[in-house]
Amino acid sequence: MLEQRLSRRALLQAGMISAVGLLAAACQPKVAEKPAEKEGQAEKEVTQASEQPVAAPSEKITLRLGKFAGDAWDFDAIWAEKFMEENPHITVQIEDVVYAEMFKKGLAQGATGLVWDVFAGHNRWSPYLAWKGICLQLDDFIETHDIEFDDFFPSVIADVRLAVDDKLFYLPTVVHPGGNGVVGFNMDLLNDAGVSLPEGAIEGDWTIMDWEEIIRGAAKPGEIWGVQLDGMAQPHYASQVTRTWGLPEGGPGAGGSTEDSWLQSYDGRTLQLGDEFPRVKAALEWYYNLGLEGYRPTDIDLQQLEGVDLFTAGKMVSRGGTVGQPETWRARIGDTFEPLYVPWPKGPDGSRGSCLSYNTMAVYAKTKHPEEACLLAARLTSPEPALYAGTEGTLHCMARRSAWFSEKLWSRPASGKAMEFAAHWFDSGIDPYPMPYNVRAQEVQDAFTQHITPYWNGDENWEEMVSHAQPAIQKILDEPRP
Repeated sequence: MLEQRLSRRALLQAGMISAVGLLAAACQPKVAEKPAEKEGQAEKEVTQASEQPVAAPSEKITLRLGKFAGDAWDFDAIWAEKFMEENPHITVQIEDVVYAEMFKKGLAQGATGLVWDVFAGHNRWSPYLAWKGICLQLDDFIETHDIEFDDFFPSVIADVRLAVDDKLFYLPTVVHPGGNGVVGFNMDLLNDAGVSLPEGAIEGDWTIMDWEEIIRGAAKPGEIWGVQLDGMAQPHYASQVTRTWGLPEGGPGAGGSTEDSWLQSYDGRTLQLGDEFPRVKAALEWYYNLGLEGYRPTDIDLQQLEGVDLFTAGKMVSRGGTVGQPETWRARIGDTFEPLYVPWPKGPDGSRGSCLSYNTMAVYAKTKHPEEACLLAARLTSPEPALYAGTEGTLHCMARRSAWFSEKLWSRPASGKAMEFAAHWFDSGIDPYPMPYNVRAQEVQDAFTQHITPYWNGDENWEEMVSHAQPAIQKILDEPRP
């Protein structure tokens, strides 16, 4: 059900009693479109215009904010506090929610009418909540308020609208172009083995074939591991890898990779697993064989290591991760070895696989204070926290061009070059998240993890895995929308 929207009439009526303050300057009604920022322009100055004082309304308002628990999400609390300073008549009551419990709590509270006024989410489950009528449609708010909406990357906004009939039910927050958008190398191990990276690797000019040659040349099965990728038991992380085996142009998404390399069809109705999809098979078999030959650890190997991170411990040649991961690795590595981080490589036919993954900020469809709740959601996703999340925090920048093209981001000691590459990558377009047509992405992920894990661990071969994974997941894709 996609009928929950804030009418322009109700929006304007609510706006008459809304606080303005500094926030109103940042989210004021639009008067003109701003010119697009030029390619490669340095950090966009983030300021807020001053405005004539406006008397605060007598009504005291309390908004409940459901944010993810943990220090990594501190920016939501920081800018909620700023929002209260800018709007003294509004109190934001912050409720920390364990990440893994947010979706289930949102569904449960939606059934009882106790959903937070504003709440965080992920693009994996936010479309489901929208179809359940829990999220407020934001198109009218965006049309009547200047929140610098054009600053959001177009391919991210296209993904936001993709599964919800081209409507806007939430704003994107922290984002990355692929679960393994960056590859880290232990240069000490490469030098000891007499192996080198291609000259243009740091600029993204290298291939999967180059990488495999490095892995086999520098690793020593049983002693030094060759590679580990994050999240390969999750559809969106695996999709980035399979799309790397596609053709680089002609695909349905903004990233260009051809649909025959997608784990799930563009329309979200078909799981493309099996011999009839040779590009998908080639990609997954590439990673499977590296495990079979002892170049990458299985779950059993990792369990025996009792939480030791092989890459940061100096026991692994290369490691995939999100583009923000090097900052976390930097603290762990210290002086153990010299790391080098390069963008995800191109595949056999020149495609650099990508797959959007991002968090979200939504407004409850039945909030008693829609105008104020929308203003809070806009403040929490404004340019300032967008930049902070990727520079002062431990996550990535939000999906704003001004943040990703910031010199402050590009100057980060471990990940600066990767972030600069990612900024241009976002600008050129990223392929969408593999959202099922029926928006049952969480169910698909749970099933995918269950059915592919034995394959990654070497307990099943391709035919055995496909025989149960394909029908089980396709059965979920065939179910109706909520």
